[in-house]
Amino acid sequence: MKFFDVLPQLAENELLKRGVMTDELLYCVKADLDGEGGYVDVYITFTKDTLCILRGYEEYGKMKRGQKRKNLVSFTVSGYDEYPIDSIEEMYVDRYANSARLMIKDKSGKEFPIARFSLGFADKFEKFSQRVNCTAKNEPIDDRLLEGVKTHCPTCGEPYPDPNRPVCPRCVDRRSVFKRLLSMFGEFKGAVFLILLTIVLSNVFAVLSPIFGSQMLYDDVLAENGKYYGKILMIVMLIVGINIAGMIMRIISGIITSKVVPVVTHRLRVKIFSSMQRLSLDFFTSKQTGSLMSRVDRDSQNIYWFFTDIVPYGLTNVVKIVGIAVIMLTISPLLSLGIILTISVIEIVQHQFYKSQRKLYRKYDVAMRSANSVLSDVMNGQRVVKAFAREDREIERYRVKNTDAFLINSRINSRIANTIPVIWTFYRIVNKLVFCLGAVLVIKGHILFGALSALISYTEMAMDPINFFTWIGDRWAKCMDAASRMFEIMDALPTVKEDEHPVHMENTRGDIELKNVSFEYEAGHPIIKNVSFKVQAGHMFGIVGKTGAGKSTIINLMARLYDVTGGEITIDGVPIRKIAFDDLRRNIGIVSQETFLFIGSIADNIRYANPDATMEEVIEAAKSANAHEFITKLPEGYNTKVGEGGISLSGGEKQRISIARAIIQKPNILILDEATASMDTRTERKIQAAIDNLKQGRTIISIAHRLSTLRDADMLCVIENGELKEMGTHDKLIKEKGKYFELYKLQSEALQFINE
Repeated sequence: MKFFDVLPQLAENELLKRGVMTDELLYCVKADLDGEGGYVDVYITFTKDTLCILRGYEEYGKMKRGQKRKNLVSFTVSGYDEYPIDSIEEMYVDRYANSARLMIKDKSGKEFPIARFSLGFADKFEKFSQRVNCTAKNEPIDDRLLEGVKTHCPTCGEPYPDPNRPVCPRCVDRRSVFKRLLSMFGEFKGAVFLILLTIVLSNVFAVLSPIFGSQMLYDDVLAENGKYYGKILMIVMLIVGINIAGMIMRIISGIITSKVVPVVTHRLRVKIFSSMQRLSLDFFTSKQTGSLMSRVDRDSQNIYWFFTDIVPYGLTNVVKIVGIAVIMLTISPLLSLGIILTISVIEIVQHQFYKSQRKLYRKYDVAMRSANSVLSDVMNGQRVVKAFAREDREIERYRVKNTDAFLINSRINSRIANTIPVIWTFYRIVNKLVFCLGAVLVIKGHILFGALSALISYTEMAMDPINFFTWIGDRWAKCMDAASRMFEIMDALPTVKEDEHPVHMENTRGDIELKNVSFEYEAGHPIIKNVSFKVQAGHMFGIVGKTGAGKSTIINLMARLYDVTGGEITIDGVPIRKIAFDDLRRNIGIVSQETFLFIGSIADNIRYANPDATMEEVIEAAKSANAHEFITKLPEGYNTKVGEGGISLSGGEKQRISIARAIIQKPNILILDEATASMDTRTERKIQAAIDNLKQGRTIISIAHRLSTLRDADMLCVIENGELKEMGTHDKLIKEKGKYFELYKLQSEALQFINE
């Protein structure tokens, strides 16, 4: 069985009781609502002959903390239905405000619901219903879009918090993530060994310090019957020597760490960035830019601080707490056990306090993100805010969000102010009680004063490791989550993959053919539907249609920025899936309606498509794109800096540079996606003249909002709702008085009205 949801064994047993051959089941999906909107478990699955709907209630045994959710103990059936697949005319999803229904239309035309579910599961049911429909019509099922798609954790069964990131925070194996991080230090084994050795030695010296500074000083040097009575200089030099040795070890450890960790972090960042460049376009369109930047920047920074701060201090505190416990038990087992038990109680109380605080910290993070979202929204939309005089409204909106964060933060600080002093006061009382009890033992001769002084020093020294271990768990989890996010990118596979044995085409003629091409960004939502047409080499082919018709999607498929979900696209008779990426990209130039200039000079931006181009070729491309004239008027001409921190260019100027960038690539196929949309009529005419000069020997695919710019195209097609409605020359389509005629007439009337 494939995809969507797992069918539990007990539910599968119930199907077996009803004669369903479970080994023949194709797909399974789970709904969560009954007909009245109450919660119930509904498993919908099918074979090539029968659709089965099993309703019931799952019951689980009691789970201990950290136990995996595998102990399903019973499934109580409340209903069961089945329908022959060949009786289904269509299955579809009927959406409402907060929920949706899975509907069936049978051969007689009767429509009825078979399940309800929360609206968040609608996309999953769209994909499921599409596969039922294909099975009912004996059509092939294409599961390429579903490869790797997972909505629920296979271990605990819970849905992933982020559908675009199949990582379960409950079940992520942070130990394996940590091991993988450590493996990145493989070539620095010697340096890592030195770091660990120096950390251990520095803490051994630190733990030994009270022995010499307290016990040995008072009991052996200052006491008349002491072993080293009167040798003050010796003990002072010994204490100084131990401190200097510890300092040297810490310096060595810091120097090595500061050299090794930045190198590993640098390589990690580069590896993440290179992994991103390897991925397909749909990876970037499905994620927020800020989230991706955070993975490269903030997450890698968290890893850096983890290895420079957390790991060294963690090892430091482990060595320190073990050394302190051993030495204290050696000095006075009875008194030391009392101290250790008391400190353990303090540690447990403090740990529980910080654990309860984490919930508030998470709420505070959510509130701050909400406030920052408003801030970012308003900063980016200042022109709209001022145009509609909504400053006061936005101030109030931000004030409300910020107040929420303020109240949570006040509660956090109030709890800290009320609790931490109590904990520390209790600790001080314990310290004094230790001193008093120790004094009694000194008076009775059970221990010496120096030993008591050392015990008190160790009691105070133990508080740093204890404080560290109270919050290290949260920091550890955050760092491992950051690492898992980075590894997710590094391990991700592109959806658009180069063929294992690609066909190399250094130069193409430019013949393009679409054969029954279909495409959907999400399964169940087709954007392009069975589109077929041919473009002859050296011809200009225009694609027209209303906004959202699917024009830009078609050219993205031609350039193989996405893979078709049905049908095939060929260039010179070769399927584009088989053409080598380098050859495909070199032979196809794209000028998009969304212009983007990189930080750098204008010449560098034009040369981006052909880094080896000479300055003469850059200027020639700029002239062809009608950009040379305005570039030469800039302060530094072609060396003028653009992008962030550079000179500001108009939309039309940016577009002309973008066209020049495509021209210098010298592609055999040039795609223009609303390439003249940002230009005035005068500039547009000049660009059209330049495009006419470029037509010779090139295949031009052009999308234009102004239909007048496509009058001279060799062939035009009209796309509507992802379907090919009309195709022919301008004159032919005008004579037919169809969709193209309506669009052309509408624009002509609008222009006539403007001229009047």
